[in-house]
Amino acid sequence: MSTLRFWLYRSILSFFTLLAFRMQKVYPLEVPVDGEVEYRPYGELYPDMAIKGLYLPTSFPPADRASKRLRLIRLEGRLIRFVRWVAPRHTRPIPTDERRFLRVVYPWFFRRAWSTAPTLPAALADTDDVIAELATRGPFASGLRRVGDDRYEFGSDWVSGFPVAPGLAQPGGVASLVVRDGRLVTQSVASPRTNDQRADPDGRARAALIAGLNEELTVFRHNVDVHLSMLTPFALASNNRLSASHPVRRLLHHCFDTVLIGNVELANAQLSGPRGFLANTFSHRADVLVTMVEDHLARFDFWDYEPPTQFARRGTASTPFAYPYRDNVMSFWDVTRDYVDRYLALYYDDDPAVASDPELVSWIDDLNRLMSNGVGDDLTRDVLGRLCATLIHVSTVEHDILNNVVWDYTTLGWVTPTVVPLSGEPMDQRRAFDLVATLIGTWKPYNMLLTADVPKLALDARAASVMAEWIAGLSRLQGELEARPHDPSLTYPRGLNPSISN
Repeated sequence: MSTLRFWLYRSILSFFTLLAFRMQKVYPLEVPVDGEVEYRPYGELYPDMAIKGLYLPTSFPPADRASKRLRLIRLEGRLIRFVRWVAPRHTRPIPTDERRFLRVVYPWFFRRAWSTAPTLPAALADTDDVIAELATRGPFASGLRRVGDDRYEFGSDWVSGFPVAPGLAQPGGVASLVVRDGRLVTQSVASPRTNDQRADPDGRARAALIAGLNEELTVFRHNVDVHLSMLTPFALASNNRLSASHPVRRLLHHCFDTVLIGNVELANAQLSGPRGFLANTFSHRADVLVTMVEDHLARFDFWDYEPPTQFARRGTASTPFAYPYRDNVMSFWDVTRDYVDRYLALYYDDDPAVASDPELVSWIDDLNRLMSNGVGDDLTRDVLGRLCATLIHVSTVEHDILNNVVWDYTTLGWVTPTVVPLSGEPMDQRRAFDLVATLIGTWKPYNMLLTADVPKLALDARAASVMAEWIAGLSRLQGELEARPHDPSLTYPRGLNPSISN
């Protein structure tokens, strides 16, 4: 019966995924309009996930076309409740070779929807040091930090401090790495289970560390931070405090395209309570996740998502070894930061001009109220530039890394598991399938940043020209990246969306 129920569960979810691909419509960017957006605390809308410090909208801008999507969200909620009832409590361990693994997690309806199944990157398949590879390349590499001369750490003990679901080992741990002959090499792995296991002969400490990284990346960095902690407050504050003709509203508006209704959909499916995907894919149940999210929000720092600040704080702005993740991120940042500075210079001559703009002052006040720990009170032209550039970077590059680059990095469960069973077996098939099911929808047809006509949002010809130059700069970066062999660990300009929900 367990095998039959799992087959039925996969078939239902993958069939409705195929329908979602077939029904997807792509709408052009629209200029903003004035109008107040209402919102309520997260816990009032999801009492089974009563997280303090987050908010969700209850009304929406016209461009969100919310009425139809709200009906679909309610239908999706009923479907999730039903399939959770269908899903078996226990499934077999995943196969540990790629072909058989994909037969389990990528059924026929998925292949009809999106033919490009996850593929183990060659760099991971061909290395004996998976941790060092993940620490420098791909979506997990944001967590690498320097702790001394040629000594580095990777991983986190934070997720280990919370009770896990029955039958699972504590995720998390910290790897110590050193530089040898110009390469980063894993020296030891400390895990919650072993405390310190240098040899790690059965790979259990490594698996626990990666499962913790996977949970932190997916639940907290992606869903909580990017979607709910940052973009929702920015979209609410910008809609409510910046007029439709305000230059900063026009600069950032593509980042808010369908974001509010999209984040309601995300909350409903991912972080809504015991039946949400996140509480069933990783090590911690819904009630524990509430505590974890609130603990995480207490330490949230918006500026840690500004790339130069991120690498400076971690001591990895320069390294004596190759760090493709950093180089890729900074190449985008340089283009976007320059763009934002040139755009803002069209409307603000100096710091007093920024500080005396009443709409900006009100906007910052709202951001500081809606976002955990806020963005600060200093309102200079440089700070405004950093703020806007970081928001654009998170909406495009950071989200592409967390939403698309992860496809080949977080889903192959025998290499990067979501949980570590106490039995010593590989993770179960249902959780592996669920992670793929939550990510495959990101490959539906959407607007793409390079072709979405961002300059149509400009207030005047000067601003339109600066916006067009930004897109041209990203296109040149695309050409530079295409001149090299394709690297699945990198983000490419042609893969960027205008917003996190489009």
